[in-house]
Amino acid sequence: MENKPSNHSEELLEAGKLNELRKLLIGLNQSELDRIKLLLNDPHEFSKELSILLPYAIRKMIEQGEVSVDNLLPFVEEAMHKSIQKNPQRLADILFPVMGPAIRKAVSEDLKRMIAAINTSLESGFSPKTLKWRLQALTSKRSFTEILMANSYVYHVSHIFLIHRDTGILLHEEQAKESRALEADLISSMLTAIRDFVSDSFKSSGAGTLDEVQVGDLNILVEQGPYAVVAAIIEGRPPADYRLTLSETIEAVHFNQGTDLEKFDGNTSIFQLSAKFLQNCLIKQKKQTKSKPPYLVIVLFVAFLAGITYFLVQRQLQHNKLNAFADQLERTPGYHLTSRDFKGNTIYIKGLRDVMSDNPNDISDKMNIENRFVHFDFESYISTDSGIIIQRAIKALSPPASVQISLRDQTLIITGEASEQWKTKALTQQPYIYGINSIDTEQLTSGTNLQWIIPAIEKHRFDFEINVVNLTEQQQVNFDSLVQAALFLDEFNQMYQKRMAIYVQSFTTKSGNLDANLKVANQRIIAFISLLEKAGVNSKLLVSQVKFAEDLTESVNLRSVRFSVFDNKQANP
Repeated sequence: MENKPSNHSEELLEAGKLNELRKLLIGLNQSELDRIKLLLNDPHEFSKELSILLPYAIRKMIEQGEVSVDNLLPFVEEAMHKSIQKNPQRLADILFPVMGPAIRKAVSEDLKRMIAAINTSLESGFSPKTLKWRLQALTSKRSFTEILMANSYVYHVSHIFLIHRDTGILLHEEQAKESRALEADLISSMLTAIRDFVSDSFKSSGAGTLDEVQVGDLNILVEQGPYAVVAAIIEGRPPADYRLTLSETIEAVHFNQGTDLEKFDGNTSIFQLSAKFLQNCLIKQKKQTKSKPPYLVIVLFVAFLAGITYFLVQRQLQHNKLNAFADQLERTPGYHLTSRDFKGNTIYIKGLRDVMSDNPNDISDKMNIENRFVHFDFESYISTDSGIIIQRAIKALSPPASVQISLRDQTLIITGEASEQWKTKALTQQPYIYGINSIDTEQLTSGTNLQWIIPAIEKHRFDFEINVVNLTEQQQVNFDSLVQAALFLDEFNQMYQKRMAIYVQSFTTKSGNLDANLKVANQRIIAFISLLEKAGVNSKLLVSQVKFAEDLTESVNLRSVRFSVFDNKQANP
């Protein structure tokens, strides 16, 4: 019984020594050894473990040069081909984030080219020359942009190609923004075929070279290099030193990518680096067009300038005319102007006006100024101008025609002949005539000669506008003078034992509406007879008479009223 524990302890001790020995020999514990055994016996677990390490191993091998991308490319292409055949949607999902930006970029580039072509077209306008080019584009297979570029430039390099010399493969292409895309691969193949044809046909001992090809209006210049050539598509004739530009370009390409060209294996993407050299070959020179004088613009400008000048001159003339009218109004008795303003062709006049002064509209009519161009804003005042005072006195005194009135030092001087009755009445009116201090009648005689009455009546005449029968202010003053003479007609008849009467004559014409003309003429006669009767003239002395201008030998004013004194004894019944 006592030996068992001892044996067990020895076994544990031996096992511990064996584990320690195993660890010293292998460096792994039991769990790690079990993991290795599982990987060796189970291919699925082994491949799972290997899938984690394989990408890192391949990358390391490429960095160390043990394997190249070209060695792996066939396996990758095969794997991708089988994957696409098996599940195409998966590849579409993978490429979706890339295709969107690529499509947008392609559309953007096309739009830029289209806008550039449109801008060029718009700059050329719609002249007869551009219409001719449009017809040429319609009748040919070329676009209007191509024809426009061909006629707008002395020369224009539209495309530049980098072609591998031995294989004829297009390595890279650059084109001008305003040029349309070409089948670059076909052009590259064409140039290679022409070169080979020339070499075979002429049995050249060395490698055949092709320097220039002319196709219609296009020139293709080719510059050779050891491993590649550059070909330029040119519209028109380039300058003589352009070939030097091509030479420098092909030299720069070989200097920077000579190794890639020498070991070319079909991969053209690396030659994107040559774009900066090829773009230097895309040059152009615009035709120098003789600038023609813009006759239409000049004519329109001159017409516009003439119109503006005419308008300004007419406006200035109108202002001068209105200013002259305002000056005349200022000089007219009974007016005092405080301001004059222009708004367009209208003058606005403010000031003071005596009621005895002349009508401003009559003054404007005499100066041929339309009333619509004049606006008045007058306030009433009593003028102390001598002319206005005399008119005020005539209105108040109603002097006979034999009396003359003047003013001197605020004294109203009355001369001539008048009855004692009128003289007494005149002296009593002195306080009512503003602007005078006294009336001097010393030179007024009371004679009995009344021969002045007839001419004093017949001298009055009143002119009217169409269909007007009312008196103006000035006509009212003349009418008062007429009344003073007509009132003495009774006294004249008694003194000289006469039966003199007054024809109130209204003149009109037979042309037009005869009935309407007679109606207006009779209205004027009736109005005057009524006014004379109200003033105290004997109605028996007033006789109406309408006269037509066509029946008279003398020229008279139509729409006028006159007065003629006749002997009623000798008048026809």
